[in-house]
Amino acid sequence: MSRQIATFILGNSRLGIDILLIKEVYRHMSITPIPDSPAHLKGLMNLRGRVVTVIDLNICLGRAASENVATSRLLVLKTDDDIEKYKKSGMVGNISLGKDIVGLLIDQMDDVITIENSDIFPAPPNLEEAEEALIEGVIKKGKQLIIILDVNAMLEKIMLDACM
Repeated sequence: MSRQIATFILGNSRLGIDILLIKEVYRHMSITPIPDSPAHLKGLMNLRGRVVTVIDLNICLGRAASENVATSRLLVLKTDDDIEKYKKSGMVGNISLGKDIVGLLIDQMDDVITIENSDIFPAPPNLEEAEEALIEGVIKKGKQLIIILDVNAMLEKIMLDACM
């Protein structure tokens, strides 16, 4: 079965998320910090009247915090309601994105690629534990490797405030 993966840059890494889970990419951000919140929680933003929780993906992957939020992009994920039709048709697995809108802070968008499920290799065993738990697998695209994130595991980790 083929899938489309939206790829993006985070630090020196090229990562990807199934495009069916992404609502939009947003570039003009005005983030309101939340006092005494965990480090991975950058804050909240208003997106056309809806409140979006902004997560620093770097911190969730065990890296240093995003440096330049002004030039970053926000990968806005869909909610459970948005993906219900994909679940029913079998296009996405048993994924729970929650009812609230979550945005992931990334450095820049890259490309959308079409792959087969057989193109995804298991995550290498030598990864840091923080990263390995969040990785669905790895794709070889030419000379580059693309890390496919397990969005469900990542959101569970965020909800447990375990991104540290």
